[in-house]
Amino acid sequence: MKINNLALLILIFLIPLVASTKNKQMHNVSVEMRDGINLLTDIYIPEGKGSFPVILSRVPYGTKSDYILQPFYGEYFNERGYVYVSQNVRGKFGSEGVFTAYVEGQEITDAYDTIDWIISQEWSDGNVGVMGESYYGYTSLMAAVSGHPAVKAISPANITLAREKQSLDGVFPIQASGLWTLNMDDIVNGEYQYTDNLDLYHLPMISLGLVNNMRDNLWIERVEGYSKDPSELREEAIEQYKKIQVPALHFGGWYDTFTRGSIAIWNGIQTYSENPDVHDKQWLVMGPWDHDSMSVHIADITPKTTIGKRDFGANAINTYGETVTAFFDYFLKGENNGFIETKRIRYFNIGDDDWRETDEWPPASSDVQSLYLGPNKMLSSNTPSQSSVSGYTYDPSKPITITEGTNIWSRSAQMRERSVLLERDDVLVFETEALEEDLEITGDISLELFASSSAIDTDFTAAIVDVYPDGYSLLIQEGILRASHRNKNESPSHINPDEIYQFNIDLWSTSYMIPAGHKLRLEISSSNFPRFARNLNNGKPFGMSSDIVIADQKIYFGEKYPSKLLLPVIR
Repeated sequence: MKINNLALLILIFLIPLVASTKNKQMHNVSVEMRDGINLLTDIYIPEGKGSFPVILSRVPYGTKSDYILQPFYGEYFNERGYVYVSQNVRGKFGSEGVFTAYVEGQEITDAYDTIDWIISQEWSDGNVGVMGESYYGYTSLMAAVSGHPAVKAISPANITLAREKQSLDGVFPIQASGLWTLNMDDIVNGEYQYTDNLDLYHLPMISLGLVNNMRDNLWIERVEGYSKDPSELREEAIEQYKKIQVPALHFGGWYDTFTRGSIAIWNGIQTYSENPDVHDKQWLVMGPWDHDSMSVHIADITPKTTIGKRDFGANAINTYGETVTAFFDYFLKGENNGFIETKRIRYFNIGDDDWRETDEWPPASSDVQSLYLGPNKMLSSNTPSQSSVSGYTYDPSKPITITEGTNIWSRSAQMRERSVLLERDDVLVFETEALEEDLEITGDISLELFASSSAIDTDFTAAIVDVYPDGYSLLIQEGILRASHRNKNESPSHINPDEIYQFNIDLWSTSYMIPAGHKLRLEISSSNFPRFARNLNNGKPFGMSSDIVIADQKIYFGEKYPSKLLLPVIR
């Protein structure tokens, strides 16, 4: 998560609502960890006598911050019969210790000790649920990994434990979790390091913080981590899935930066958890949200409901609060509200602009349709009878910058029109004819791309786009792959210059309806900056070099090399 202009709007609502509360509140309570470190904690207790079930959130952004709405959460869950506990993780906003970010041992033991303290309080009935978004979605997962018996259920949102550990098929998401490390590095009293004016073209990347006189311990750790074998990261994630042995309600968004991670965690726990009783107690809700729009309704703020100029309506606005309440009511209060009978996946279709339910992902009704790259920039279901090749030159000093100046955390409403990319000679475009009927894409999207490069390492990007009759073009979903990470469960390895490889590019998942009369466009290139860091094409360890190599890229398609888009379609 990142601080944004939403804070000002939230602040307008914050003062009158908090001032009107009738619940009991205790702020800045010191909770001691096993190593003597004290973590500052706020407690919101409902009206009435007796003890209550407890919902815990462990946050790095400040328990009183207007950005993450914790006072509103306290009010919201008090009204529904829960104590709400909001805690600053160590090293943040007055809590003692040093914030190290995603160090599992730290968040596991701190969660365990905090829950131990909670169940000893007179206002606690001994049943604890843990929830949160982004980093505090991660801390909710670590609370489950801790194995504390009082944790009866968790609800993580917008986060990943998956094989990449914040990386995306070898590519560094500089605009998201990359800059986040510089924002957050070693701050105790609630300040953030300012990153908006950094020169993201600076090389080598490892020294970006140093040359700007910033604390950069987390940044260095993250950049250096990209040399780690992705198969090792995958094994680490599996070990964590094994230890999560409680029911979980997962949330994600089609335009979130962790879309793939949210689905992977849902699938990973039901596949690997060492408690078979919870394999079928994993729920997943995927909405039309980006990172910051899912839960603001809890503060009576109405989020924007647009993706670019497409409006998906109001049916998703209150879903988060209503669903997580029903989930905790069942597992923490024991209410027979029917939640256990609900389908395990609820997803929002952009087009129908409403919710659907299924027990598997992708839905059984989704069939994979192959759309082949063909001559004359065509994209069709017919395999071209002749073989063809198209090329472009990728110069890392002149990357595609469609995401420059946008807020990656609030990307839906800021989604830019993409026809400007047609003016570039380093973007290959393939399009369908105008659709004769609506085309619904629901499921996991991928591209099997036959390509070569003059470099020993490079990136390939792909995006699918909804092209309106008037030429307006709107991103549906996109992906990127570093050539050296082409074998996703093996150690990275260089490619041989000018040798043809099959690259399987993950374009993530969606549920999106393209109306009749529109076209589907596939864009192929080699950069998407600054959402993702540039590949300098030199094959040297990521972030350590300033040497730029210009690469000649070739895309092959046709009978011999059938490059194709694998599109999940609801027929």
